[in-house]
Amino acid sequence: MPCRQCSAELVAGSLFCNRCGASQVVEPESGARSFAPEGAPPREEQLWAGRYSLRAATHLWFLSALWAALVLAAYQHFAGATRTRESDLVALAGAFVPAVVAIFQTLARRLSLRYRLTNHRLFTERGILSRQHDEIELIRVDDISVHQNLLQRLFGVGTVTVLSTDTSSPQLRMEGIARPIELKELLRSQVRARRARTTFLERL
Repeated sequence: MPCRQCSAELVAGSLFCNRCGASQVVEPESGARSFAPEGAPPREEQLWAGRYSLRAATHLWFLSALWAALVLAAYQHFAGATRTRESDLVALAGAFVPAVVAIFQTLARRLSLRYRLTNHRLFTERGILSRQHDEIELIRVDDISVHQNLLQRLFGVGTVTVLSTDTSSPQLRMEGIARPIELKELLRSQVRARRARTTFLERL
């Protein structure tokens, strides 16, 4: 590695230059001294955070509205003069129960799924009352893919699937992600950068 002051070649990990005596310790802006020499892996920083997007449930809203319209139309057509207050309530319940279920399902996913990406790892949190935390080292990531149906493409959401050699999480599906293509490219660039840094350090 080169000296920070005179550019003389130094042994990796040197704290001082043998030629000019300049310190090779990186001084952060806060004034706290860090003894990590140049060329060392950068500190872990958060690059992205996200959770299940409400737009990912657009197909559920569409199907629920279609079901409600069909049920009410069929009830109106076949019930006729035999309609009663009780039958009206049953028809309304049958028409709108799927929509209520879809709302609760979507909110549950929204509140229980959280994702976070740093320049070192990909984190996953699941649960509302109890939490399950998982992580994947970026250097272990093998492949990244994105799946979108027609409505998801229109609304800019999708599922990002990460395949890795991690025995605890060999496949991670991140559902309902907004702008999934951008996340895929960010992940891919960080995986490549992480592997390049690791290869460089192994050669030292």
